[in-house]
Amino acid sequence: MSKSALFQALVKNLCVILTGVVVIFSGNVGAVVIDFDDIEVYHDPEWGCFCDHPLTDQYRDKGLVIDSGYLVGEKRADGSNDNQLLGSLTLTLFFVDNFPTRVSMYINAVLEQAVFLTASGNNGWSQTKKTSGYAGPFDDTPYIADQFVSFYAPAGITSISLGTFYGMRTGAVVDNLTFEVIELPEPRSLLLILPLILLLLVRRSGQGILVRKD
Repeated sequence: MSKSALFQALVKNLCVILTGVVVIFSGNVGAVVIDFDDIEVYHDPEWGCFCDHPLTDQYRDKGLVIDSGYLVGEKRADGSNDNQLLGSLTLTLFFVDNFPTRVSMYINAVLEQAVFLTASGNNGWSQTKKTSGYAGPFDDTPYIADQFVSFYAPAGITSISLGTFYGMRTGAVVDNLTFEVIELPEPRSLLLILPLILLLLVRRSGQGILVRKD
């Protein structure tokens, strides 16, 4: 085998192996959907308050921590839960462990006011969005229930803060929160597979050299 043919064979084999490595370690995209219906709402039977059932780290295992949020809702006719996340003066969603690249949710608001959402992410990324609704005499757009809002940040979203125009004790209402997380394999897996890749390259190189000598 000529040096040129041997070099081309090595490049071809290397490309095949590297393609396999990229496929293996590119990670899986998984969608997390939280509709808040999996938890029974607690209501104080004596006093009753929107703040009876705070939500904080109940969804920590799904990669979400909540600040200044409360679980509210009622039963549907079939007995299932119809819950939402109610924000107080401010509401912040923190994404932990794996930062999602895409986050979406449905937004309602107490008193049909505008909701302001500010998403922050890695590398200094940030983006602000506003739902329709009352935001003052010069910004009074018709209120729309269940407004869909989404954010996308390739480097990952770390948190989303929600506030409302009136700035009262209750404001934004969130439901069907969905976020996409890229699950990467553990670094030790790469250490285990690298020796196999190198061994394969050496074997293929050796076979090429033997053929060339013949």
